Amino acid sequence: MQRQRAAKLIPELSAVMPAYNEEEILPVSVAEAIEALEELCERWELIVVDDGSTDRTPRILAELSAKEPRVRVVTQRPNQGYTKALIRGFGAAGYDTVFYTDADAQFDLREIARLYPLLEDVDMVAGYRDGRQDPWVRLLTSAVYNRLQSWVLGINVRDVNCAFKLFKKSFFDRIELASDGFLIDAELYARARRAGMTWKQAGVTHRPRVKGATTVRLSTITQTLRELWRLRRELSRAS
Repeated sequence: MQRQRAAKLIPELSAVMPAYNEEEILPVSVAEAIEALEELCERWELIVVDDGSTDRTPRILAELSAKEPRVRVVTQRPNQGYTKALIRGFGAAGYDTVFYTDADAQFDLREIARLYPLLEDVDMVAGYRDGRQDPWVRLLTSAVYNRLQSWVLGINVRDVNCAFKLFKKSFFDRIELASDGFLIDAELYARARRAGMTWKQAGVTHRPRVKGATTVRLSTITQTLRELWRLRRELSRAS
C-alpha cells in the first residue's frame, strides 16, 4: 500500500525578494529560499525583482530560473529603488499568502513556519530581528529611525524595517502603496492602520551578512526622513 504524503504547513505562498547588485550572495539566498519553500509549501513561487542591477545579477537569475521554473524574475530598468521593486513583486504575486525578504541571506526562511499560524487572525505578521547581526552604525541608525517613524506616523512597532513579513494577499487589495526610496515598511504599517487592518509581531533569527554590501547610505536615510513627513501630510489630507 502506498503511503500518503503528509500535507505541508502552507497551501500556497508567493515569496518576493528584491535584488540590486547581489551577485556575490544571490546564489546562496535563492538556494536557501528554494529549500525552505519546498519544505513548507504545497505550492510556491519565488519572485526575484532585479532592480536594474549592473553586475552579474541578471545572468545569475536567468540561470537559476532556467533550472527552477518556480523562480520568477521580474526586471525593472533602470534602477528604481527598493520600494518600487517590492511594489512590482507584490503586484506579481499569484498566491493567497505573500512573504517578502531581502536577497542578502540574513534570515532563515524556514522560520516562516512560526509566523504562518499567526496570520490566521490578522492581515500581516511582521518579524523583528532577535540578536540583530549588523555593524553598530546600522544598529544606531535603525534605532533612531524606529523612534522617528513612531513619532512622525504614530506607529509603535519594534523593528519597522525588518525584511521578514508575511501577508494575506487581500492586504494589497485594500491599500495602494505610493512611497519611494526605502519608506515602504513604514508605509505598510501606516496604510494598514488607516484601512483598519491588524498585525502581529514575532521575533526572527538574524544572521550577519557574509557576502556583498548593503546599499543603505546616509543619503538614503535623509531621503527616507523627508518621505516620512510627506507620507504623514498625505495621510492627514486623506483623513
